[in-house]
Amino acid sequence: MSNQERASIVAIIISLLLNAYVIVRLVQLFGSGALSGEHATTVWAQAIVWVIPAAIVLTIVLNSLFAMASKDRNQRNIVDERDRLFQLRGLSVTLISIGIGYMTMIVMLAAGWTAVVGLTVLYASCAVGDLVGNTVRIASYRIGG
Repeated sequence: MSNQERASIVAIIISLLLNAYVIVRLVQLFGSGALSGEHATTVWAQAIVWVIPAAIVLTIVLNSLFAMASKDRNQRNIVDERDRLFQLRGLSVTLISIGIGYMTMIVMLAAGWTAVVGLTVLYASCAVGDLVGNTVRIASYRIGG
């Protein structure tokens, strides 16, 4: 398994963990009414802002654990054209999802939806794009092209 493939697997694990928590938290906040009113966007942002630093820390920790558990301790981190192609495939899927989410958010805001709902749609499109993009990278490695 290459370092890039391992990094994609780690990214999927972290994405599933963090986004599952975010979904539960946002459902609780919507249910309690905390995401309605004049401070709704602030409450939403406070619920989401920790995701980025948590993802960074978890990525470092899990990649380190995978590296320590690896049987091939002399594995070099070489990135070739094939790795770059697979990264671009995954990135393309991710960016398409983010673009669709952004356009959906704009249309929803223009139609009168609240900013919190629009931000949630944008966050969801980013999360789905990241998950699908990393899955495409892993599938590319497994299929071989």
